[in-house]
Amino acid sequence: MPLSAIDFRKVRAAHRFSAISPFAGKHLFVQSTHAAAGTGGNYGLSPDAPLTTIDEAIALCTASAGDVIHVGPGHVETVVAAAGVAVDVAGVTIVGYGTGHTRPKVNFTTLVGASFDISAASCTVENIWFNCAIDDQTAMVNITAADVMIRGCEFMMADATYDADIGILVGANGDRFTIEDCYMYGDANTTVVAGAISFGAADNSVIRRNRILGYFGTTGNILNAAAAVNVAIHDNVLLNRSADGNNLCVNLHASTVALVARNSMSVIDSAGPMPVVAAAGFVAGNYFSAAVSTTASTLL
Repeated sequence: MPLSAIDFRKVRAAHRFSAISPFAGKHLFVQSTHAAAGTGGNYGLSPDAPLTTIDEAIALCTASAGDVIHVGPGHVETVVAAAGVAVDVAGVTIVGYGTGHTRPKVNFTTLVGASFDISAASCTVENIWFNCAIDDQTAMVNITAADVMIRGCEFMMADATYDADIGILVGANGDRFTIEDCYMYGDANTTVVAGAISFGAADNSVIRRNRILGYFGTTGNILNAAAAVNVAIHDNVLLNRSADGNNLCVNLHASTVALVARNSMSVIDSAGPMPVVAAAGFVAGNYFSAAVSTTASTLL
């Protein structure tokens, strides 16, 4: 559905997106389904004449100026190669409009390396639906810069035909990343082999209030492969549905200093293992269950 200037003002007021600063720089508009959408020229300056791709809007942004890209409902961005969308301008905010599957969709197809990459610092991505349509996609979103926020997004990581190895991959330069209020899931008995969220030596980072449901095996829903400090993982709902076999929800590096608190976690494992590995971390106030049905939860 096209998003007119009047509609945009109404939607913005109703949603009160926290990512949009009153000190924002330029506002750019993207909606591939709009009848008046186009490229180049004066496209993108109004919701009545939006650009057709997020990637083109990023190219029009100015670094660290607080620019905002508004992506209209029903927009589809097809990504077929590595960095098919490259968020490479610092300080940019990308906000999608719509709810459920009317929100903007980034659809990964063709090559296993197809990805949405954030390589510039202080960027935010909010209310986007990321959809894996590739068998063994390497990683859906790559973060290689500091102070990046992913908020309120949906990640469809696996179904009966397609699967991603990783939902969000954060590299060593991703200090102070925040991933919050996202829904990350697999719809079929297909394992996301390297974690819905996988991060390295990214210090002072936060993973909170997410729902991560699917099949993650012994790797876990959240994987940390290199030592990090001052990491907070809290108030998440984590379900690992993989068949019996020492499954995990949170799997941290042996030297990572983190607080894992107030998470609700479930695994299917007859041995009833602890769903958290955190040798140098602090674990408090979590509840977990190791079986289906109404088995009593354990405080961890």
